[in-house]
Amino acid sequence: MKTGAATTRQNRAPRNRLAGVTAVGFVLALLAPLLVASPADAAAYPTWAEVQSARGNEQTKQRQISVLDGLVSKLRSATASAAKRAEDAGAAYQRSQDALDKASGDYDRLVLKQEAAQKEADRLGDSVGQIAASLARPGAGNLTTQLVFGKQEPGEFLRGLSLSSKLGEQIDSLYTSARTATNAARSLADQAEVAKLERTKLASASMKALQEANAASVAASAAEQAEQENLGVMTAQLATLRDDRQSVEQGYQAGVKARAEAAARAAAAERARQQEAARAEAASRAAAAAAAAAAAANSGGAGGGAGGATTRPPTGPVAPAPTGWTRPITSYSFYQAYGYRLHPVYHDYRLHAGADFSASCGTAIFATSAGTVTYAGPYGGYGNLIIIDHGNGVTSAYGHVYSSGIYVRPGQSVRAGQTIAGVGNAGVSTGCHLHFEIRLGGVATDPMVFLAGRGVG
Repeated sequence: MKTGAATTRQNRAPRNRLAGVTAVGFVLALLAPLLVASPADAAAYPTWAEVQSARGNEQTKQRQISVLDGLVSKLRSATASAAKRAEDAGAAYQRSQDALDKASGDYDRLVLKQEAAQKEADRLGDSVGQIAASLARPGAGNLTTQLVFGKQEPGEFLRGLSLSSKLGEQIDSLYTSARTATNAARSLADQAEVAKLERTKLASASMKALQEANAASVAASAAEQAEQENLGVMTAQLATLRDDRQSVEQGYQAGVKARAEAAARAAAAERARQQEAARAEAASRAAAAAAAAAAAANSGGAGGGAGGATTRPPTGPVAPAPTGWTRPITSYSFYQAYGYRLHPVYHDYRLHAGADFSASCGTAIFATSAGTVTYAGPYGGYGNLIIIDHGNGVTSAYGHVYSSGIYVRPGQSVRAGQTIAGVGNAGVSTGCHLHFEIRLGGVATDPMVFLAGRGVG
C-alpha cells in the first residue's frame, strides 16, 4: 500500500529546460525589426530643406503645416497606443501567472492530502494484518495479503479463522476503514495527476503570455524612442513655418548642439560614477569575503543556533557564493517571506509567490545570478517586472520597479551581482520595496530557500 505516495511525489516541481531558451530566442527575433524605423517611416518626415522651400509659397507652406500636424498627432497616438498595448499584455501575463500559481497550490495540497491518506491506509492495513496474524492457525501464510487483497469477503475469511463474532466484527471494521483510506488515497492521487496536467497547461499558456507581453513592451519602447527622436524636430519645423522666421531653425539647431554636448558630459559623468561604484563594490565584497574567511577560521568550523527559527536575511554586503548566486538586494529595512498570506491590499488569502524587501526607492537591485533578460516591462499589479533566465528552467523576477528604474533590456546578458534596476513603488504596492521571485519551470518556489541551497546566506 505504500507505492502511491512515492509515485505522486515525483515531478512536484518540473523544470522545463526548453522554456528559457524559447523565450530568449523569441526576444532576440523581436528586437531587430522593432528597434529600427522602416525606410518608409523615415521618408515620411519632411526635411529642413523641404520646410525652407515651403516658406516661399503660402499654399505649399499650409500644406506642409498640415502634413506636420498630422505626423505629430500620429506619432503621439502611436506611442500612446503602444504603451496601452504593453500595459494590457503585461496585465494579461500577470493573470496567467496568477492562474499558474493557484494551480500549483492546488496540486501541492492534493499531494499532501494523498500522502496523509496513504499513510492512514498503511497504518490500518498493518493493524488488521497484525491482529489476524496473531490469531491465525499455523501455516496460514501471509494473512495480511489474503485479508486486504484476497477475493474472499472479510466475513467469510474471518469465519475460516474460527474467530468470535465480536472480534470478527472489530477486525472487519478495521478492514473496511483500511479499504476506504486506500480508495481515498488512490482518488486523491488521480486528482493530483489531473492537477499536474492542468499546471503544465497553464505554464505553457503563461509562457505564451510572456512572449506577447515582451513583444508589446519592445514595440512600446520603439514607439517612445521614435517620438523622442522626431517630435522635437517636427515641432521646431512647425514653428519655422508658422512664424516664418529663420531664427527659429537656427535656434533649434543651436539647441540640438547644446543638448548633445550636455548629454555627452552627462554620459561621461555617469561612466565615472559607475566606475567608482564598481570599485567601491569590489572593495566591499573583498572586505566581506576576508571577514567571512577570518570568522570561519576563528570558529574552527563549529556551528549552531536555534533550530527551526525564522530570521530575516542579513543586510550587509556579501561576496557572491562560489555557486555563482548572490542576494538581489543588500540594503533593506524589512523582509516578508514567501508563502500564503492575507494580501495587504486585496484582503484575500493568496500565495505570496516571492520575498519582499522594503528599501528606499532607488536602492540598487542586483541580478541574483548570470543569465539573459527575457522581460522588462509592465506587469499588472507589479507595476513593472524584470525577468532573467538562468538556464535549466530557472528564472528570477524583480517587481514593483518604476519604468525609469529599469536599467536592462530584453535580450541583454547580465552577470551575477550586476545592477539591473532600482527599487520602486509601482503597481499595487504599500511602499517602496523589491518583490523577488524564483521559478522552476514557471512554478514559484521559496526564493530564500533556493538561494540558501546555493550557499547564499
